[in-house]
Parts: sequence; C-alpha cells; structure tokens
Amino acid sequence: MPKSKNADVRIKVIDRCLSDKNRKYSTAEMMDLCNKELEKMDFPLISAPNSIRNDIEQIERIYKPYAYVKSYREGRNIYYHYEDPNFSIFSPALSSEEVAQLTQMLGILKRFKGMPQFDWLAEVTERLGTSLKIDVASADEIVGFDENLDLKGMEHFTPLFNAIIDKHPLQLTYKSFKQEEKSKIIVHPYYLKQYNKRWFLIAWNAELNFLANFALDRILAIKEAKVPFLPADIDFFEYFDDMIGVSKDSRTELQKVKLWVSAAQWPYVKTKPLHGTQRVVKHVEDGTVITIEVYLNYELEQLLLSFAEKVRVLAPQELKDRLKQRLTEAANNYLEQVQYE
Repeated sequence: MPKSKNADVRIKVIDRCLSDKNRKYSTAEMMDLCNKELEKMDFPLISAPNSIRNDIEQIERIYKPYAYVKSYREGRNIYYHYEDPNFSIFSPALSSEEVAQLTQMLGILKRFKGMPQFDWLAEVTERLGTSLKIDVASADEIVGFDENLDLKGMEHFTPLFNAIIDKHPLQLTYKSFKQEEKSKIIVHPYYLKQYNKRWFLIAWNAELNFLANFALDRILAIKEAKVPFLPADIDFFEYFDDMIGVSKDSRTELQKVKLWVSAAQWPYVKTKPLHGTQRVVKHVEDGTVITIEVYLNYELEQLLLSFAEKVRVLAPQELKDRLKQRLTEAANNYLEQVQYE
C-alpha cells in the first residue's frame, strides 16, 4: 500500500466510493472527491485518473481475497464497485483467530516505539489498528512481553541497525564489566541478538580477528570507521542453533552434554526443552537422562545452575568440574559467617 499520507487519504475516499450501496463512481468522480479531501488537508492534488486505477489495483492486491472490484460500463463511462456490496477495507471479514494474531503483531510492533528513528512504527501501528478496527491499546493489555524497559544502551540500537544494513564498519568505545579502562575497537557489524533481556551486537573484531559479541549496555560511543567493510558469509540463524545464549568460542568444538533431570523437574524440561537437540537417553527410577549438543559457554552454565539440585551434569567432565567448583563456592557463601554493615 502506498506509504504517504496523501495516499492514505485517497484510499479512504476510494474505499468509501467502492462500498457505497446507493451509487457507483467513475475514476473521474473518485478523483474529484479525492482532490476535495486533499485540498482540505493542504496536500498535493492528483491530476490523472490513472492514479485512481493504480490505487484500486493496490486495494485488490493488498486485501485479496476479500477485495474484488468490478467495473460497469454505462454509455461512455466506466463505473467501479466492490463485488461484495458489504465489503470495506475498514471493516474486513476477519475471523476471531485472525484478529488475535493481528493484535499480537501490533503488540510486537509497539515494542519498538520510542527507539530513535523508529517513531514511524507508532503511526503505522495506529493506521493498522484503525483500518482493521482493532484497539491498539488492547495489545498491551492482553499480550505481555518479558523485556527490560530500563535497559541502558538502547540509544545505540538504531545506529547499529543502520550500520548493519548499510555495511559500515564502526569504531566502538567499549567497557566490559571485566575492563578497568574503556577501549576503542574497530568492528564490522553483522547482527543484533537479544538474550535474557539484553541486546548484543555480533560483529567481527578487526584487531583480534574473531567474531565477538558486544553488549549494547556496555557501548559508550559509536562512530563510523574509515576502513573497507569485511562481509560475513554466515547464516546467523544457523550460527545460534548450536548454542545457548550468544557466546561461542571458535576454538572449541560442539559437545554432547549428558544430563540427569529429576522426576519432579522432568515435566517442565520435557515441555520446554533446554535446546532443540534435546534427546531422551533413558528413564530411570528417580528421573530422566537426556543429552543436548551445544558449545560450552557461560550462558549454558547459568541455565544449568538455575535448576539447582534438580539437574546434574553427567558429561563432559570439564563442564561437570566447572559447575562443581561454582556450586562449592556458592555454598561457601552461606557457610562463612561474614558480617556486612
């Protein structure tokens, strides 16, 4: 559908003409009515009936199969009307399931409101809500998203998004939680990924020559780097298939992780698998043994630790030892009698 407000006005007028049960309109008549509305709003007028025909074709294409426009010749004139006299694009025949799906979509679009340069989504969302007779405000009331509205660094989202689209290398001023001093890094941005309520930039670190992730909330400044862009031959949907989270050490190999899941926890892990590769090895008296094939990383450790005593690592040994160490240190926090004022 045409994106300009001028086009929106025309579409509304044309739709009103095509759905009028009392008469039919020619393209010249519709053009006159459109120009009257455009003139009221101080928009440019249209001068050719062809514009009306193009708008009619757009309506048929966008609202197919509901919208079908028939033409009638009377004398020298051709008149137009919806084949279904009860149809209007502002009252489409949507099922309750379609309305629910569109409401969810509007809720997702509204998540981007407030981001720099994404303000146009607010207007698009309102227009969709009006056209489809959906209460846009209700999307927030009936669909909830697990997100961090106070997350720092979201002002960087749009510049990074645009840099990925335009293939522009960047210089990041960055300070991770492990760094005492900030650093300047030349990166080639490829992908934006959300995990655990945080956003990450996946980019090639030109100084260290490896693919790295940068948390948006640790980016202090961004500016364009005057170097040639290095493209990536990576399918990022597949790239993240083999891991939990966003961290992958290219020097490591994919591993089969064997886990025991308690009988009490198994119904939850069964219905919400830890990973897409989850497979049942066997059911035992006190639980279930499963495997997943992933890269070992910090996010995997955090996930497994979140189950506490209800999940136990059986293999590989390095992951088993790492979690044992962390759990021992965690237990010591409760054994030591340290007083804090």
